[in-house]
Amino acid sequence: MTADSASFHSLNVIRDELVATIEQAARDLEMFVSEGGDPKSFQSCISGIKQIIGIFRVLEFKSASMLAEELLATASTIKPGESGPLFEKQLELVSSTFFVLSRYLEYVQQTERKFPVLLIPYINELRKFRREPVLPESFFFQVNINSNPLPPPTDAIDVSDKDFMPLLVRLRHMYQLGLLGVLRDKQVKASLGLMRRALIRLQRLGNDKPLASLWWMANVAIDVMIQQQMEMIEPRKMLLSRIDRIIRQVQKGGRSSYQAAAPKGLIKELLYIILLSGHQSDTVNRLKQFFGVRALPYNERLLAAERQSLRGPSAHTISSLVRVLKLEINNIKKVLETAAQGVHIIDDVPGMVSTLTKVAETMGVVGLVGPSSILKEEIKLVSQWRNDQEVSDDELHRCAKVMLYMESAVAAFEFDRLAGDMLDTSDESQNQIIAQSELAQAERIVLQECVAGISLTKRAITAYSESNFDHGHISNISKTLNSVRGGLIMLKRPKAASVVQRCADFVDEVLMQSEHPPALKELLETFADAIISIEYFFDTSNIAAKLDDSVLQVAEESLAALGYAPRKS
Repeated sequence: MTADSASFHSLNVIRDELVATIEQAARDLEMFVSEGGDPKSFQSCISGIKQIIGIFRVLEFKSASMLAEELLATASTIKPGESGPLFEKQLELVSSTFFVLSRYLEYVQQTERKFPVLLIPYINELRKFRREPVLPESFFFQVNINSNPLPPPTDAIDVSDKDFMPLLVRLRHMYQLGLLGVLRDKQVKASLGLMRRALIRLQRLGNDKPLASLWWMANVAIDVMIQQQMEMIEPRKMLLSRIDRIIRQVQKGGRSSYQAAAPKGLIKELLYIILLSGHQSDTVNRLKQFFGVRALPYNERLLAAERQSLRGPSAHTISSLVRVLKLEINNIKKVLETAAQGVHIIDDVPGMVSTLTKVAETMGVVGLVGPSSILKEEIKLVSQWRNDQEVSDDELHRCAKVMLYMESAVAAFEFDRLAGDMLDTSDESQNQIIAQSELAQAERIVLQECVAGISLTKRAITAYSESNFDHGHISNISKTLNSVRGGLIMLKRPKAASVVQRCADFVDEVLMQSEHPPALKELLETFADAIISIEYFFDTSNIAAKLDDSVLQVAEESLAALGYAPRKS
């Protein structure tokens, strides 16, 4: 409902070239500015942006292509010789957008998550600069809004025509009073409650009329905003303001206005807010069923963490920090191990505290807030130790367990890109993170062995072909492939294991036979296609859980052409 249709694998293939194009366009812009408006540099920058747009369109990266299109529209208005605050703001926006595009590509590749909603704030910044309408939060949310309204609960207010308008005026005034507090960020919770009260009565005033469904959904949306403590960002303030304009239309048109259908755009926005909240209730389930939608793949809290991740350090920076953290943690573990095996004495407690403090601060900087707070609590206890004074087994074991958790948290952050608040501080969560980290490390080792086995197979097949089909080069290939198959079974990849099994069967039953089959060279080419497809399968991710079975199609087709179609698992 909410994701781009871009392929991770297509992106992986061309990402480096795409990032190089983005960086070159950014350099052309810098040269244009530094050289006082060089038209050649400016035209190169514009051409680069157009090329970027074309690549994103081919990749079906709708969100990134939209951001690149807004970048082109904004950059195209730059004029040589201009100066002043507005010009500086324009250059800043264009330059920062180049960075966002590169960072988003890296983010998608790291996390293998495609949340186009993350780019809406950046798209809107460029649109606002050009004074164009901004995109709503739900822009990338796809849902079919039925023309028939969802009937709200009926609890009608019986009001005469004479009393209808005075009551409507009072209700609008109540709504506006709450809206004013929200717009000014003053007493937001109380203000939202006031708006809810007005909407509930507006709904009851309309009873079962079509427009009453709008007031009911708006009331539900505001309720979940309060329940989940959702941030009142600008698009949400604009949404609540749009509802006030509908109330004004009813005030102008009178009671008959309730017969009008609720605006589909508003219903979509409200539904998106309700789903984004992650709130669970019978009412929310009723809305999901009526509109035929499922829960979003993210909620408000996760989206906030992902936005922070997008703004955060690059993969290169994270890898550098992780290396430093691992080194420091390992040094502390060695100190503890030495003390535990000896006289239970720490020679340099202040030095150990200094190292732990540095680790805790670094973890806080990269977003590992939970682990950082745990380590800071441990530092308070370690600070009570004294040089040349014996430390008890329990204290050493406690500190060692904390360091093991720090090591696991860092590993989880590096490979799975976990946000800091996703690493809970409870004992149960710590044990789970440690266990998951150990399992993930074991899986990575198995994965590396599988990759090495396929690489060895490729080299052996090449040597076999170049040696005029000398069996000595492939005598161990079947054994190697079976080892790879075993690894894939351990990684719970039965489909890939079946493909590798059929490769081993082909080697045993065809290539290792004393008599060469007809057209052996062509058979080897087809077999090589299968091996390369398996290699590409392993290249799709360095994490076993994210390997994509769909890329094995070429291998399956190649083996089928050889008469060794994989068996259904």
